[in-house]
Amino acid sequence: MTRSTILIPRAAGIDRVHAASGNVLPGIALRWSGLMLVAVSWISGAIFAAYIIAFFGGAALGGAGERWNESLPDLYDGRALATTAAIGAHFIAGGVLLLLGPIQLIGSVRQTIPALHRWLGRVYLVSAGLAGLGGLGFIVGRGTIGGTLMDVGFGIYGALMVLCAVMAYAHARARNIREHRGWAIRLFALTVGSWLYRMEYGAWFLLTGGAGIGDSFTGWFDAIMMFFFYIPNLIVAELFIRSRPQDRGTAAGLGTTAVLLLASTFIVFATWTFTMRNWGPRMISGIAEASR
Repeated sequence: MTRSTILIPRAAGIDRVHAASGNVLPGIALRWSGLMLVAVSWISGAIFAAYIIAFFGGAALGGAGERWNESLPDLYDGRALATTAAIGAHFIAGGVLLLLGPIQLIGSVRQTIPALHRWLGRVYLVSAGLAGLGGLGFIVGRGTIGGTLMDVGFGIYGALMVLCAVMAYAHARARNIREHRGWAIRLFALTVGSWLYRMEYGAWFLLTGGAGIGDSFTGWFDAIMMFFFYIPNLIVAELFIRSRPQDRGTAAGLGTTAVLLLASTFIVFATWTFTMRNWGPRMISGIAEASR
């Protein structure tokens, strides 16, 4: 079996890989459950990105920047234009990242329209740099609402985003495709962190009623979340980067499929809840502010 057969991103290619080890059906189930998770994640992330751009961008264009504080306290301060601009760049660039990230991971796009992949990649990397530097600028200039621990957790997150963006660009320029792919996957795992942060908080609140969530993000659950919204993502990304399709057995494949289906179900439920209760109304209000 050749290396090219293993890497073909089609059902037929995966069928051939698993047929060699008698794992055709688990392989197909794993593929389609993975595609489902990618699809619902992209839709959810796109809705969240639209909310960020419409609400924060619309409020700013409409001269109502103080409305940013409806989302998180102390984001907007008209007397501190530099840090306010930094966090604004962080949010808008983050919205771009959520919209473009999944497109960059589609194998058929990379193979059939490489020029599009390269240009979107440049926009993606610049946006990642702006998001990371904007967040770091806000932390250095004003600090986060959660104090030192949140400053550290979010500061590491921003620094890692900048590092991954720089490394992905450097390896792309050097035509080191394997290393470029690895750093791009790590960057993607980080960029979905802001979306996962809301998802995980929302799920925890629904399950526990807000146990461990304190005023000004000082509870024990808040302390965990200051790192949890991106470190597990990086671990999963690293495992994915280093895994080989031929090493996935039947039991592992079926177990992974079940986890992926459960994750897809959760994302659909959480996205519907957030959109109806929060993102949707604020999206509409932001557009209304901009049109005044």
